[in-house]
Amino acid sequence: MNTKNFLFAKSLLIASLVFFSACDGGKNTNRGSNEEDVAIKDQSKKALNISVYLDLSDRLERQMIPSQKDRDIEIVNYMTEIVKKHAVAQKILPSKDRIKVFFYPTPNDSKIALLSKDLEMDLNKVQPAEKKQVLLSFQDKFTTSLAKIYDATLQGKNWIGSDIWGFFKKQVDTYCIKENARNIIVILTDGYLFYSPNKLKDGNNYSYILPQTLSNPNSGLVVARQGLENLEVLMLEVNPLDPKHQDQMERILQNWFSSMGVKKMYVGETDQPSNTQLIIDKFMKE
Repeated sequence: MNTKNFLFAKSLLIASLVFFSACDGGKNTNRGSNEEDVAIKDQSKKALNISVYLDLSDRLERQMIPSQKDRDIEIVNYMTEIVKKHAVAQKILPSKDRIKVFFYPTPNDSKIALLSKDLEMDLNKVQPAEKKQVLLSFQDKFTTSLAKIYDATLQGKNWIGSDIWGFFKKQVDTYCIKENARNIIVILTDGYLFYSPNKLKDGNNYSYILPQTLSNPNSGLVVARQGLENLEVLMLEVNPLDPKHQDQMERILQNWFSSMGVKKMYVGETDQPSNTQLIIDKFMKE
């Protein structure tokens, strides 16, 4: 073979290798994309199990427009709308979606305890013939009951604190995690964690977050358990008294959730309801 023919054959071989490599690379890319699409589709088929933890502390007295009460209720309303749309997308009858709003510790008020009974909707416990009617009516019950609970709380001013730390240590599995479901806890809090019966300190780590603990740049939260890989955490309305503590507070909370095994989380500051809805939408779709 002369030099000219040899060079031509060599060029042809290289071109062929490049062509087939590009084709194979395209196939691999499509395969990865298809796998992601399947994962998203499988996730959407799972029943939604949404728990909304409300922090009924003196944060409700903070002066803002809209009020903290109105912001919280708007978020809960939006979460109920998400559950409703998901159930409809599942053709309603086979849907096992659930949403529950709760407080921990529960306020020592019989009126609030009675109103709280209207703050759960579990389609897995509803007869098929009644599911459509339940979906049409539960949102109004949630809104009405929540408004009355917030009014009673603001009037009573019995601020017992928010034991988010203790809840994750002892109760979160029972309250918020179900098999074969997408388990999400939405926490509405200013980010201060405090409940007087649960006060622990281990070096720079505490079972609470207060302005004085945030004054220590190395402070953190005591990690009392692991195993929360099957729980997603969406914490909203974080609002420290000193805006300079915002980043530190978010970092402490994110590190705490991550140390307990939570793989998907978002910790965000208080915002106008329309902006918060965008955050919720992004979280639910990812």
